[in-house]
Amino acid sequence: MRPVITGKIKISSSTIDHALTRLKDAIRQMRFLNKLEQLAILSVGIILDEAGIGVPVGNADVGLFVGIDDAIEDIKDEYFNGILNDGILGASPLLFSFTTPNSLAAQVSIAFDIRGESVTIPVKHSYRNVIEYASECITERHTKMAIAGGILLKDKRLSIEEGRYMAEFFVLEDAGSAAERGATVHKLNI
Repeated sequence: MRPVITGKIKISSSTIDHALTRLKDAIRQMRFLNKLEQLAILSVGIILDEAGIGVPVGNADVGLFVGIDDAIEDIKDEYFNGILNDGILGASPLLFSFTTPNSLAAQVSIAFDIRGESVTIPVKHSYRNVIEYASECITERHTKMAIAGGILLKDKRLSIEEGRYMAEFFVLEDAGSAAERGATVHKLNI
């Protein structure tokens, strides 16, 4: 089995509003608790659509491999600043669940009914190790298809609207499966 890339997307947090226009109504109308969750779900929604994978996925043969760096620290800071500013009443029970690194992968899995493996991997500067692990899982037949990538903090000095975060995701699958589906094969440039 030789994994190939059949979908790729790169979205900056500065283009979230534009990215929303590329999605179906069901996803556009979702309620998001924070911008990282929104960016992750929008990115995966667009890549699923562009790779020709129907939503909801509802399939255990599709895995999700998400890399996350210090971007998750912004959610933790928001949560703990609420406590510092307003005491225990400032602690948002809705935001608390987003203080763990695997929360974004969990939200994406729920949003698209992705039933395969869901793995969160810490990264710095590149998703290469995430893509390599997802490729290995396909090669060793642990999964047939993988959505791999993640969100990186690009510049702490920027606001979300100025492009603080960058999301990049890829759809990987066996070359034979891609040929059967008539999927376009992309080159990896990371």
